[in-house]
Amino acid sequence: MKVHISHICYCFLLLNSAFALYVPRLSTSPVLFSSVQDNIRNNNFETWIIKQKEVSFQGILNNIGGISDFLNETEVAKGAVIASPSKNDPDYFYQWTRDAALTIKSLIYYIQDAEFEGVDHIKLIVESYIENNYYLQRLDNKSGRFDDDSKSGLGEPKFHADNTAFNEHWGRPQRDGPGLRVITILSYLSLLDKFEKGVGNTFLGSKEFIYQEIVKPDLIYISKNWQEEGFDLWEEISSLHFFGSITQLRALKDGVRVAKELKDDPDFIETLQNTYDDLKAFIVEISGYAPESHPYIIETPSYLKSGKRSGLDSAVLLGSIHSHNIESNDHADVPFDVTDGRILNTLSAMVGDMKYRYPINHNKIGFERGIGAALGRYPEDVYDGHGTSEGNPWFLSTATAAEVIYKFLYKLGKNRENIVVNSENKDFFKDFIDIERIETEADAQIVIPYGSTTYVSLTRNLFHYSDSFLEIIKDHVDNSGHMSEQFNKYHGYMQGATDLTWSYSAVWNSFRWRERASRTLNKI
Repeated sequence: MKVHISHICYCFLLLNSAFALYVPRLSTSPVLFSSVQDNIRNNNFETWIIKQKEVSFQGILNNIGGISDFLNETEVAKGAVIASPSKNDPDYFYQWTRDAALTIKSLIYYIQDAEFEGVDHIKLIVESYIENNYYLQRLDNKSGRFDDDSKSGLGEPKFHADNTAFNEHWGRPQRDGPGLRVITILSYLSLLDKFEKGVGNTFLGSKEFIYQEIVKPDLIYISKNWQEEGFDLWEEISSLHFFGSITQLRALKDGVRVAKELKDDPDFIETLQNTYDDLKAFIVEISGYAPESHPYIIETPSYLKSGKRSGLDSAVLLGSIHSHNIESNDHADVPFDVTDGRILNTLSAMVGDMKYRYPINHNKIGFERGIGAALGRYPEDVYDGHGTSEGNPWFLSTATAAEVIYKFLYKLGKNRENIVVNSENKDFFKDFIDIERIETEADAQIVIPYGSTTYVSLTRNLFHYSDSFLEIIKDHVDNSGHMSEQFNKYHGYMQGATDLTWSYSAVWNSFRWRERASRTLNKI
């Protein structure tokens, strides 16, 4: 049964929907921490976002070799992205393939938004990162070698900041790094094509060199290893994981496109396409990532089956946002984007769990529906940023929750889509509209037409829901906008690795998507 709603406003929808959402202008001049006034947390929310966005971007730059004023060039290679300047308790003074790829993607967004105007220094950083990865790929390491049949060495998760191999005990291999690197580098090459720009780095020289010497080896690694177990993005458990699989799928999709553009060997293109088809079938039908028994995505099915974990994990949300470019239709056939019911239900389930799990969220219990909570990695987490005791909320997890909804709203508005509430996404929408009919009739759905009064009210309410996650971040950064890895679940003060690069990147991304969602909603 289908119910259309056009003029009915439920009592808990935001009724005043006529106001315009604020959209700050793009700044192409990131500022140093020292030039931002003290106590930026004392500003109102909109002003804090402007200042925190600048601080977050500079926080990224401060952790990249060759550009940072704070890193010793003898310790950190040019183009190396360190996870954190922290060298003890904990020691994060390394470059991770995953963290670096996700961080550089933020810089590529920055270049895109500026349309290459006034960002030559950022372009140089991105290309230095690409060159640096050429060298890292070819380092023999504990995961393997570059020149064997499966490119096994590309599964090595981290390296010393000076581009030497890390040979101590670690959770290796990790299978997500090559795919994330492909996504980031090909995103940059696509941007160069769009704006008719060339590669400025003299070592790299051309798009063709980058593809053949850096991207293609990673694609070979994925095609040879996607079925093999590896450690998850939290570096704790070895199995097959949603985050790794879905980002590998995106990388293969992008790889097929560019391989065709550059007229690579037809047999290799066929291998990539066949691998894409096989991996997609595995994700959707075989893996256990989306079992009928659960309304949300399971990050590591083997650990659900063994009873060790619930399957809930912010890695699922990260996997969704990093496996789709919703500004184009290039990834329409990659499953589980931000509009997918199971992704939305994953977010809802994470909030539902952690508003009870973390005492700093307890003031949100029973107070108001449709309000965010501080989110950690997964319910069973015991890593406290220094050792093992109790898990805490993470800045990047909380920011990612906001980004999911901002992207959801952006995609709805961009495509002028109706909102359809049904049995697949009702767990998410139940905090925003009355779903009694769906609860009692299995095939029922509610269609909220694009542009209707209820549509406008609901999308504004969802926008403020996203904002509520950022308001939590505002409460827990320090007065200058610095961010560590975690904030304590009891007292809320930061702990773990200081100035975590991934924290800055995730928060900056959420601000960017807030602006884009706002512009889209203002056109309705």
